[in-house]
Amino acid sequence: MGLFKKKLTVNMAINKVRTTENAYLIDCRTKSEYKSGHVSGAINWPADTMTEERTLRRFQDKEAELYLVGSYSQKPEAAVKKFKKMGYRNVEAGGLMEEHHGLLVK
Repeated sequence: MGLFKKKLTVNMAINKVRTTENAYLIDCRTKSEYKSGHVSGAINWPADTMTEERTLRRFQDKEAELYLVGSYSQKPEAAVKKFKKMGYRNVEAGGLMEEHHGLLVK
């Protein structure tokens, strides 16, 4: 394995979630950004309102694979750090919605 890991895009994260059991696509943008268009099946979990208590209640399995997508203003890396601090092991930033090319639902 090399020193540098390839950065995931939103489309790569979507494919991983759709082909992996016990995996979730989490959209960490604000509710208004999410409502303006999101990937079908994505769970809106805004990074700026994330609390440990709510997160542990919603995502009980800390071994689940979590792919976080965000935006230029709501970077997924910040939410990844929060999840990891809470003990989640398989969390990865899955790109920015501004760079997504595909269908969105409202």
